Amino acid sequence: MGISKCTAFLVFSFVLISSFEDSNQMNSKIGCPELSRIMRKAKSLVESETNYSELLEQIGFLKRPFLFSADSCNTDLNTKVKNAKVNTIAAQIYRSDYNVSLQEFETSAINCTKAKTRKISAHQKYRSIDGRGNNLKNPEWGASDTPFSRYGPPNYEDGIYKIKKSVTGADLPNARLLVQDLLMKAVRSPPPKVTYNMMALLIILFATHDLHYQVPTTTHCKDADIRCCSKDGQYALPNELSNSACFPIEISKEDPFYKHENIGCLNVVRSQLGTYSNDAKPGQILNRATAYLDLSLIYGNHASELRPIRLYEGGKLRMGKGNLLPVDSKGKYLPSMDRFVVTPIGSIWPALFARNHNNLAERLAKLNKHWDNETVFQEARRINIANFQFNLITAKNIEKVFNKVVNESYSEERNAATCAEFSFTYRAGHYYIPQHMVLRHENDSETKYLQSDTIGKIDILENDFDAVLSGATQQHLNVEQYADEVVNRIGKNPRGYGMDLIALDIQRGRDQGISSFVEIRRKCNLKPEINSFDDFGKIVNKTNVDLLKRMYESFEDVDFYVGGLLESFASIGNPLAGPTFGCVIGENYNNVMGGDIYFFTHPDNPYPFTTAQINAVRKYRVSNIFCTNSNLNETYKYWSLTPGAINPKIKCDDYPPMDLSAWKD
Repeated sequence: MGISKCTAFLVFSFVLISSFEDSNQMNSKIGCPELSRIMRKAKSLVESETNYSELLEQIGFLKRPFLFSADSCNTDLNTKVKNAKVNTIAAQIYRSDYNVSLQEFETSAINCTKAKTRKISAHQKYRSIDGRGNNLKNPEWGASDTPFSRYGPPNYEDGIYKIKKSVTGADLPNARLLVQDLLMKAVRSPPPKVTYNMMALLIILFATHDLHYQVPTTTHCKDADIRCCSKDGQYALPNELSNSACFPIEISKEDPFYKHENIGCLNVVRSQLGTYSNDAKPGQILNRATAYLDLSLIYGNHASELRPIRLYEGGKLRMGKGNLLPVDSKGKYLPSMDRFVVTPIGSIWPALFARNHNNLAERLAKLNKHWDNETVFQEARRINIANFQFNLITAKNIEKVFNKVVNESYSEERNAATCAEFSFTYRAGHYYIPQHMVLRHENDSETKYLQSDTIGKIDILENDFDAVLSGATQQHLNVEQYADEVVNRIGKNPRGYGMDLIALDIQRGRDQGISSFVEIRRKCNLKPEINSFDDFGKIVNKTNVDLLKRMYESFEDVDFYVGGLLESFASIGNPLAGPTFGCVIGENYNNVMGGDIYFFTHPDNPYPFTTAQINAVRKYRVSNIFCTNSNLNETYKYWSLTPGAINPKIKCDDYPPMDLSAWKD
């Protein structure tokens, strides 16, 4: 088989092999020798695909890195990714050749291989950096570089990895057209009188990025991304000249924005695949983050990421310019923080908690002079994580924003792994991003930047963090139409043309095989049931139902992300997400809390917090974090709401640093 034929066979969408054996062979039991043959074949195909990709790289089918690229120079991770690819294509061969269930492949693969997870016999006092060992029975659950879980079944055409079509057999509607002809025209409910501010939105985005770090397929150890469009962006590359991971968004020649630049293609690369060491579930998406609320954005997802940013003095982190975020000895930010460093407004919360760590470490070192550096660091990290968990979960901020109760005791049977669908509920937050980033200075003057003009300019925060924080506490969320910055200019070129972030979100949902909106709603057991387009009228505006009918062949096809957004539009800003998104959010956070033995309130914690320590954590609220870790003299009574008659200014004297007396040793 030639390389180009191999690529057409693989098309990293993994086109299903069409040859079937006779009925006797289809129904026969497949033994380990036959499975071994299939795995060898899959490995050979993956090697061929890799070689062809390297050839494409050599002849220039790479592009400058997009905003959300990730380091790929990780030998251990790349091996896992390769194994995940092999499992996925082997499953497709297995099903095609023998017409048996996916579950039988998974069972056979596990029984026929000797892969074992490293056993961990006892819990450490402090949670690991990579999340491993939190669950002794299943040490990889919730760990970094393992697969996302799924709330609904994988929604692939072949049930494994091939991109889904409509239930009618037609292609699903183009992602960019869905943005332009549906979401941009959709009717939204009037916003509530009292609205959330940017800090409320940003903590939601911060929390979800602490739980998920999904990355596109990457080129190995090259500072470049896979190119799926021609260099001028006029057209998508043909299959024989494109990497098998390509999944670009084609743009109409009549597009109201891109037609002026003759752009006909937006570059999208399929997500990286992942697998567990002792499992063989194909088509699963890699999560490079831990699935715990453990501030991995700040401390890293691996010990190798944490070591360079530790000062190794007084239990502190090495802070960069403006005392903003942790850096290594060369002044570089943590790889897991790259997503926020390139979008500076997202760095406000990480900066607050990084500073909070050092504040805690400094005071703990004075309180317990006999503690060594390691003890101070680990105790400060432990308290800092508890501050995060309390203010997000047990202070009921999730419940207030999404109307979902989150309150779970620990169970070793609960897998904390982040749901793939969960990240899409939070992508809805992209809707609320306003056109400008606002800095509010000490003299009450303002500086405004277009969001797209802030990309890559972390120096805005390094130079005036207090003005950025003050501006975000006072800035209203966008509750009108999508900001032009979000649907046209993310990562823009010198002429102002960039990525449509919302179209990318839709395309990413299809790439990851996210179940349809209707299917997830059924899984949530929500009423009323949706069994036709007209039934959508029971949960969204009639105009929006008509828009759905025009765009989709069947009501069963409506993307989870699109349906969830329309449902959220029916109650804009109060809460920030509708019932279907809320269902998934609640389920995920209950898994996070119930699957984390180190959660600060759990008595099951191998080294539990004392009652006095838990009470101290509960008294240290978001407003205390603002005042302790900035130079602000005042904040607002309700930190997540915009200023107004019911939300007056409060002096920071009323929000002191955390009481650490319960940690006196």
